[in-house]
Amino acid sequence: MEPKQIPEKKEISRKLKKDNVKSKIFNQLLNHIIIIFLFFILPISAMLAADHRGWIVIPEIVLGFLKLVDTVLISYTLATIFIKFTMSIILKMFESVGKREEKILLSKIYIGFIYALTSVVIFWQVGIDTQSIVIFLGLLATGFAFAIREVILSYFIWFILLTKKPFKIGDYISIGDEEGQVKHIGLFYVVIYPTRYEDFYKIPNKVFLEKSIKNYGTGTFESSFEYYIKEIPANLTNRIDKMVKKARSNEGIDVRLKLDSDCDGLKLTAYYRSTFKERENVKHKLLSIILEGLSNPQP
Repeated sequence: MEPKQIPEKKEISRKLKKDNVKSKIFNQLLNHIIIIFLFFILPISAMLAADHRGWIVIPEIVLGFLKLVDTVLISYTLATIFIKFTMSIILKMFESVGKREEKILLSKIYIGFIYALTSVVIFWQVGIDTQSIVIFLGLLATGFAFAIREVILSYFIWFILLTKKPFKIGDYISIGDEEGQVKHIGLFYVVIYPTRYEDFYKIPNKVFLEKSIKNYGTGTFESSFEYYIKEIPANLTNRIDKMVKKARSNEGIDVRLKLDSDCDGLKLTAYYRSTFKERENVKHKLLSIILEGLSNPQP
């Protein structure tokens, strides 16, 4: 177990370091924004204070412009400071939502919301009427919803998957041409692992709305495959009975073999029960038994 755990620990440590670096870069960016804003705010505020006390006289047009700039800078500086001190709290609230990419998206949505709210406050402070603000918000919301319509759709499908639970983590499912064990249900995609553990598929959430889902659960379920018989051996019925007995006694496989035909010829259909993980192994064992039973001399 230890050789396997060491790479996993290294991978976790690497991801934590990467996250810490990104967090430091983000904090540095916020600090730079605050410093830049303050660099402009202090001189402008000093000029406005001097005009108010009568030390200097600023023309009305310039004075109005400076007040507007001062209001904008102060508002966005306070918003940036607020984001800096609340971002970690927001990320902790959504800690169980998903992986790093999804948390990044949530942080960007949160930042956009705070700055949009700040813009509304600025409009109100500079005297723009409520009706104009409502129209602006409506246009902003419509444009934002149109731009991220795929994200919104993925979110609602993710919410449906978690509440209606057509499947859960650990279940074996089939959707479209893909099937495997569910390992992760995220905001944007569902991760499933097929029979081979080293492979995985990321299925977009919208696919689960467009295609039917077959849930095999975590227990055994019935599977089947067909084997076409090119040369019909003697005593075929007896051979089939012996194959079934051998599969049940030697391999412990509960199987039914049905002889049938179609336009491609005579075929043997095997119906058997197994877990999804063992399905391919059981199929290979049954194929070996069938090939041996058909090729052996007449029993």
